[in-house]
Amino acid sequence: MSLEIAVLAAGAAYAGGVFLYEEPEGLNGHLRPGHLVLVPFGRGERPEPGVVWRRLAGKPSEGRGPDEEERGVRPRRRVIRLLDEEPVLDPMRLEWAAWLSRTYLAPLSECLRLMIPAGLIPRREPVYERCAPEGARGGLEHAVAVSFAEQVLLAALAEGPLAHSEVHAILRDFPLAERQRALRRLLERGWIRRSWRIREGRPPTLRMIRLKEEGILQALREGGIRLGRRGEIVARRRRLLERLQEAGRPLPADWLQAETGCTPADLRQLTRWGIIEPVERPIWEAADPYPVPEEPPPLTSDQALAWRAIERALKVGRFHAFLLHGITGSGKTELYLQAVAETLRRGKGALILVPELALTPQTARRFEARFPGQVAVWTGGMSPAQERAIWERIRRRQARVVVGTRSALFVPVPDLGLIVIDEAHDPSYKQDLRPEIPYRIPAYHAVDAAMALARALEAVVILGTATPSIELRYQAEHGLLEELRLPRRFLGYRPRLAAQARHFGASLEGFVETEAEALTSGLPPVEVVDMRQELKAGNTGIFSRALERALDQVLRRGQQAILFLNRRGAAPFVFCRDCGHLMRCSQCDLPLAEHLHPTRWVCHHCGAVEPPVARCPHCGSRRLKGMGIGTQAVEEAVRRRWPAARVLRWDLDTAPTRAAHALIWRRFADGEADVLIGTQVLTKGLDLPLVTLVGVILADVGLGLPDFRAAERTFQLLIQVAGRAGRGLFGGRVIFQTYRPDHPAVAAAARYDLDGFYRGEVAFRKAHGYPPFARLVRLLYWHAEAERAREAAERLGEALRHHLMAKGAPPSAMIGPAPCYFSRLRGLYRWHILLRGPDPVAWLRDFPLPPEWRVDVDPLEVL
Repeated sequence: MSLEIAVLAAGAAYAGGVFLYEEPEGLNGHLRPGHLVLVPFGRGERPEPGVVWRRLAGKPSEGRGPDEEERGVRPRRRVIRLLDEEPVLDPMRLEWAAWLSRTYLAPLSECLRLMIPAGLIPRREPVYERCAPEGARGGLEHAVAVSFAEQVLLAALAEGPLAHSEVHAILRDFPLAERQRALRRLLERGWIRRSWRIREGRPPTLRMIRLKEEGILQALREGGIRLGRRGEIVARRRRLLERLQEAGRPLPADWLQAETGCTPADLRQLTRWGIIEPVERPIWEAADPYPVPEEPPPLTSDQALAWRAIERALKVGRFHAFLLHGITGSGKTELYLQAVAETLRRGKGALILVPELALTPQTARRFEARFPGQVAVWTGGMSPAQERAIWERIRRRQARVVVGTRSALFVPVPDLGLIVIDEAHDPSYKQDLRPEIPYRIPAYHAVDAAMALARALEAVVILGTATPSIELRYQAEHGLLEELRLPRRFLGYRPRLAAQARHFGASLEGFVETEAEALTSGLPPVEVVDMRQELKAGNTGIFSRALERALDQVLRRGQQAILFLNRRGAAPFVFCRDCGHLMRCSQCDLPLAEHLHPTRWVCHHCGAVEPPVARCPHCGSRRLKGMGIGTQAVEEAVRRRWPAARVLRWDLDTAPTRAAHALIWRRFADGEADVLIGTQVLTKGLDLPLVTLVGVILADVGLGLPDFRAAERTFQLLIQVAGRAGRGLFGGRVIFQTYRPDHPAVAAAARYDLDGFYRGEVAFRKAHGYPPFARLVRLLYWHAEAERAREAAERLGEALRHHLMAKGAPPSAMIGPAPCYFSRLRGLYRWHILLRGPDPVAWLRDFPLPPEWRVDVDPLEVL
């Protein structure tokens, strides 16, 4: 029996990804669509994973192409082995993969690859052995032409076969290129042959740390134990031991390092001294104990009205999509929780998506409290072992609720009945196209993909947001989504808030009580400060006079403030004050940002770091200066102006990992800092009742970009960050600092005027033919040589223009080819072509698009 198998190897995507194989005799008739298998692929027949796509009727020989027998084509290669007894993908998800492939013009194998975690694939390693002289095509008599590296390798192989890693260890004194050349030449001559070793993965474990003996800290206090010589080393090791004693149980090593500042070297030294010991635990056995189940509270009248519609859809058990449009703090999460509870009662699973890694721990805790033992967390960046453990737990129905980022959409939750997408407007739900991936991938949007999956599974979708995108509101307006509104901010229930008020000396006056004993309030007032007038008044600092006064007041009262600026670093660019030369990234031709501690120049597009130079490379002047402001500059200014304030900064520099995100959030939530400074991560999902002030340092960031969504993105960010203030008993206020106070996005955000902004944007987009009144497809090409990039773009543009004319498309359907706004990134010159029309994807389905061109369907930006 012949099988069509989608091979999940990088090189397979170039040829469409689906190939014919023969079923091995031992599995004859057993393999079904959705099974995960290992197959030989490529010239070296290396073992690669694949998903059985379909079975072809007939004898094995009939699975070959026409006339292959007559042409002497070798028989189809056979499947090596079955990797899992049960199909890893059900028929509905296979159909969904086909939808992804058609919609995003991506190889089917790449769409299936999204659904197969790396933890399911065994490790494969080449093994080399020496051939007998008579079997060598080149003959060992030509050994005089053998390089020294080849002689060393042949001598080593005479002792027996060697794994790939062992070959490189033996040849470690030779450059990498010479090692690779030696292997290639010996293989080509037939003096050595290669086979493959398949290694099963170890059971997934988590490294934990525990105190080896009780009384360690007591001995430390009495001077019986020394932790080192230098004070800072002793201090962090003491913090580690105190944290372990406080917990009274083993803790994950990575969390300990993030919390206490200890290094791996500290852990090794303390282990050698016998003070602590590492233990390996199965990942899910090592998880923190689940909290006591939280009882669902009564709903407010707004929530109850929305819940009746959601409950009705869940009971019907058919596809239905809701746009849950609730202002920040209106109680959307409680509706998510109740919807999940109803879904579980009906024996189905639920999936909760959040836009940012930083939001995952906070969201997971809320769901774990309500559904103890039933929640699994899925995010990017997990190890293969972690992926395997979580995937198996979900498949075995041990976890019926999955919380995660965009990639969690592809986890095959059994009997999925509910998909919740929180902050559904967020651009993080769109898959980026990255030049380091040398083949076409599906540039999917999680909202659109989730809607397609829910239709196939007859599931309910809830899209929750305080600032719905123009497209989502347009769909709701035209009946494609049912819009549910939560117009009032929910603070909490009177008994709990009254206790808090007594504790903090606050008052409940001014809050509105509903029939469920819930108190609600309006959104915090916004003050817009024109920074042009500040300059005229002689204020050249980062903070306006209004923001300075407000921060003084907050700090005196012992409350908290958030300062938002969507720029990292100390200064967004560095230039010469004599000749005006701008310091640019050598790979991107874009300005380098100045960072402090230590001083360095960083490209925020490719991540390149360059040491600062003392002289201008253009004129030799020493008058180089960083201009503009970033989050580091704001932090420095706060520390100078309010030296007693406890300050935290939250951006990619201070929180590169999930553990660091969680640690910063927890420290601020626990009141260990007064001021939190950060980028757009601050705009999403943070519920901090002591935050009474939000200051937007520069509301204009991003408004000047030549992108039709620039105003919408700025508007959403301003509304979202303003919603972080006033979520507790003390109320709050918001200050926007701007040089463009009359811009429609800034003015509408200051009034919380979502309807007015929507009407203005819809009129603009209709007049110019932008979504939702047309769809866009962006074709992207990049190359290291500028001329090659231009020639390829012009060549494709000419062919595509003729193709569109034959299809009857209007001349306005194609824009370009042209250099991208960011014309060079990571050393690659970028060109693009835009297609615009009712369904531009249909124009491309029968067009021979070269594989090196990337396709972005419904792009969120065209820069």
